[in-house]
Amino acid sequence: MSDRDLNDVLDEIDSGLAGPAWARIRADDRAEWLGHFIGGIALAVGLRPIEHLDSGVRLDDGGVFSAKVVVFTDSTIVFADASGASTAPYDVTTLVVARPRAGLTQLTISDANSAYRRDVLDPWPGDFTVTAEWSYGARVTFPLSPIETDEHRLRFNRLYAALIDSLGE
Repeated sequence: MSDRDLNDVLDEIDSGLAGPAWARIRADDRAEWLGHFIGGIALAVGLRPIEHLDSGVRLDDGGVFSAKVVVFTDSTIVFADASGASTAPYDVTTLVVARPRAGLTQLTISDANSAYRRDVLDPWPGDFTVTAEWSYGARVTFPLSPIETDEHRLRFNRLYAALIDSLGE
């Protein structure tokens, strides 16, 4: 039996939300919603081990933002969205939903590099995207943020492989 508890899950999710945009949100003292948002994601994940976590934030200079987090466990997917403006922290809208991982009905692959024109600086398959659609209507395009590190590329490639494997389950 694992000694894992919800605090461990919370820490894993919090550390998984990395990058400059997440750092800007964390540095904004008006972002009180963030702790509630991350806490809600942890509760939706529960004690299941996290297999994949992807996130993206769009944040403009005026503080208007939208954030998306998707967490895969062995049998669930947690979809979490937040949007609003740091100038109006009490008007931030958040939604955290846990759904079954099964029911993937379609994967659409786009933006792959050419399989015929290979380049050392831009190898195949390149920074392609995968749009996943589930039978219950969820639709997400991965990766949620541009791939900027080798670790992020590795996580995305693992997610892609898991999606291909679960197609039609």
